[in-house]
Amino acid sequence: MQIPEVPRLVDFNYFVWQCALQEEGHELLTLAKIEGELPDIPDNFLPPTYALEFVERGTIKGVVNHQPVELTANSCALYLADSLLQRPEVSADCQFYILGFTAQFAEKMNAQIAQNQLSQVLIRPVWQISEQQMQTVKQYIALLRTLIEQNYTQAVYQLMCSLLHFLAQDYKVEVQPMHAMSRAEQICGQYFSLVELHCREQHSVEWYASQLCLAPKYLSNVVKQTLGSSPNKYIDEALTRQAKSLLSSTSLSIQQISDRLGFQNQSHFGTFFKRQTGLSPKAFKRQSM
Repeated sequence: MQIPEVPRLVDFNYFVWQCALQEEGHELLTLAKIEGELPDIPDNFLPPTYALEFVERGTIKGVVNHQPVELTANSCALYLADSLLQRPEVSADCQFYILGFTAQFAEKMNAQIAQNQLSQVLIRPVWQISEQQMQTVKQYIALLRTLIEQNYTQAVYQLMCSLLHFLAQDYKVEVQPMHAMSRAEQICGQYFSLVELHCREQHSVEWYASQLCLAPKYLSNVVKQTLGSSPNKYIDEALTRQAKSLLSSTSLSIQQISDRLGFQNQSHFGTFFKRQTGLSPKAFKRQSM
């Protein structure tokens, strides 16, 4: 199986240490401890992997999927692969940790977020933990670093599962207490959750609206007014993530991938994928080898 490599932070000159768990020559999970200001990065950045971020001190500000976020001391963030990150600002005194992992790594450790939590994470990826809990997180990170450096793959899977369960038990709906979720945000979260679960079989906004007992036009208006983009965009983004994963990490043919993702035929899939990425499925698959 071809596993996409996780980009490491080799170009960052401010890291304290970093390490990566590898399998068959490909990186499954990276762990880095970072201090100081960020270098120049693109205004619009799409990380290709999932990421957990923990801020021990200082602040990180930015925009995730068109929503402003701010991480302060003792806060965590979970970003899905290809989440749109914009205008990150890191304070000079900031110290934080990043765990980046592939979809394949997540599948192997069978770590899943409950649907009601997923809808919240997609809207509000940041939440606070106590100082004592941050100390526990640091203990997890120290042990993960040791296990990664010694390439104890199975032990890393188990420890990551444990860390996610530890974090999930304190993940609250009221991620940012000063701003209670509006009805519109709740609808967007439920919509995103359904799209993540069913994008392979269902490509139409009408189907998702029916699942939410809403008129398609009303759902479209809510998503546009809340996030500034059409609901079709999020279906397309989810399909593109699935397509990239299948093209880069499986031996399935392009026709088989087209079928799995619910496209009418390979030609329609090719047109869709090139419109989204600028590459044909064949070119992307060859580039990922």
